[in-house]
Amino acid sequence: MSYDADLSKLMNLCFLLIESKNGEQLLSGCEWKNDAQVLSVKIFRHIATAQQISAGIYFEFCVGQVFSHIDHSSVAVVVRAAIESYLAFNYIFVNQDESLSIYRYKLWRRAGLIDRSKLLANTSESKNILSQEAESIKELYNDIARDPHYQKSNREGKKEIEKGNWKPKGGWHAIINKTDIHQRYFSDVYNHLSGHSHTSFISALQIRDATSIEQQAMLAGATRQILCMVISHFIFSYVKLFPAAKAVMASNPELTEIADRWHIHKKEVAAIYGPVQ
Repeated sequence: MSYDADLSKLMNLCFLLIESKNGEQLLSGCEWKNDAQVLSVKIFRHIATAQQISAGIYFEFCVGQVFSHIDHSSVAVVVRAAIESYLAFNYIFVNQDESLSIYRYKLWRRAGLIDRSKLLANTSESKNILSQEAESIKELYNDIARDPHYQKSNREGKKEIEKGNWKPKGGWHAIINKTDIHQRYFSDVYNHLSGHSHTSFISALQIRDATSIEQQAMLAGATRQILCMVISHFIFSYVKLFPAAKAVMASNPELTEIADRWHIHKKEVAAIYGPVQ
């Protein structure tokens, strides 16, 4: 598999899928799916940004002073954001039981509003928005508390929800188990990428040692290769949520074949990463 050529084609398929649903009127009661579409756009933009950063930058401050580099560390940060966005999309919106998706969507929405409520509001407009959102937070909690999924939660889970947490215990590492991606593979990749987000020593070490454009391109490329699998898993999650989008895949067999190749399941790599948990 050639990841560079494949990634461009996978981005094309992803774009076509998302565009196929843009502007479509949602059925009454399905308005929550609009935010799934917005999250899809977020995923695509992260991937496009990773590609753009990987092309490198070139500065000439004055004659004879040239500076160029590929910021592979920023590529890692953006790829991490893309992975988290995919995991949120799959966990919240792609469930066999639609009532579970709606429930998780309410948790996610309320958590976001609670996070914003903690920010300082210093204009009349922002204060008014926070006041309105405070009412939305209360209404969402009342809806959540009546939901059978909430009522089946244990005491600890309910406490976390009351605090404004939407992820299950274990966070992203628990959510990955709801996907077809191998837990150990995810842990290794995610911990490495998080090192760049949180300025670990290894992230500084890689910047120190990758002095040439070729070395920087290699590190950026290794990180972007992860996107081939992530975008493929996202594509198949997307058509589960929006089945009509399968027509796009049917009309683009070459792109779909590439997506299928990169849609690597945890059982396929168990020999490398260990038994499936």
